[in-house]
Amino acid sequence: MLSSGHYQILSILSRKGAKSRSELAAELGLSKAGISALVRDLLEKHILSEQEPVHGAGRPSVPLVVRANAASFIGISLQDDPAVVVLTDLHGTTLNRVELPRLAEPEACIALLASTVKTVRSALPRDRGKLSGIGLALPGFVARDRQTCLTCTALGWRNINIGAALAERTGLPVWVENDAKALILGEQLFGPLKGSPDFSMIFVSHGIGCAHIVNGRLLWGNAGGAGEISHAPITVDMPQALPCRCGNRGCLETVASLLAIGNAARLANLPTNMQDLTRLAAEGRAEAVSILHRAGSAMGIATAQLIQMLDPSHVVVMLDPALKDGVYGHALQYEAESHILHRTNACTMINFRDFAPDSFARGAASLAMRYFIFGHGGI
Repeated sequence: MLSSGHYQILSILSRKGAKSRSELAAELGLSKAGISALVRDLLEKHILSEQEPVHGAGRPSVPLVVRANAASFIGISLQDDPAVVVLTDLHGTTLNRVELPRLAEPEACIALLASTVKTVRSALPRDRGKLSGIGLALPGFVARDRQTCLTCTALGWRNINIGAALAERTGLPVWVENDAKALILGEQLFGPLKGSPDFSMIFVSHGIGCAHIVNGRLLWGNAGGAGEISHAPITVDMPQALPCRCGNRGCLETVASLLAIGNAARLANLPTNMQDLTRLAAEGRAEAVSILHRAGSAMGIATAQLIQMLDPSHVVVMLDPALKDGVYGHALQYEAESHILHRTNACTMINFRDFAPDSFARGAASLAMRYFIFGHGGI
């Protein structure tokens, strides 16, 4: 069993990179003898390793790092069909990847996931640490216990304790999270914004997801929906607003998502493929320009509202590569920057990132990793 001191060391090394014993002692306010004892435990458990000494004034410094092969984790994404299952090491590197049908019937879904976990587990390389947990990401609301899916419109689920059911079938601890929250937790642990205390992530897919890190912690809210913008009203002309799957009208998702763009393109007798639609817009086709500009502008206004409310250092927008550099991306950037109240010596950077479906599975794996690295106080 690891103590709180062990978890504190793993937390610092995971968030900030290699540190020497002296640096760890200074950060944690412990004696060098106390740090040495804790580090020795982690070295003996093969969770940490020592790097080459760094020579300078005085005694050489020996940097410590978390070993990639100290443990392995499975991440499952039910964000889209097909579902994706990945096996990762402790640094988030994908070791194996499997696609499978996303089944809506809960028992059939759990049985297929358990079978896939067994297959992936049997192929675990011998030089990798033992499989220590499973994370699962899905498009819906999840209870605070990170076990129960409260609602998932895409699958028709309501109050499904998928975490306990999957744990019983696999014999491994399982944690469940909303897809956007899993995505940002993976970004915080392994992405370019690793260590950033305040940032937001938006992804544009068939739907729209959003999550936030505030003061270094995941922003949850009262019922797990803090900062969720997909069903925020964006259309002011409500009688003309499109109906949304949530039952309301004028939600951002009805204007700015891939599904909304595709539906608008279909009604205009235009291709629904984003690459073809963006190409027509670049060639000056007025209807294509109008659809993409309206969608990107709506997304930009919603992004500006998010920035005004939370003041993050960065907003990462993950979207189709065809949209990123075309009318949609330019309209998003322009509208966001036009509606932000600019402050002295402070600005929010909007970073576009290619939409990568595997990111959700890797984010789910990072959920399980966090409990290994940080203990139960890691999120």
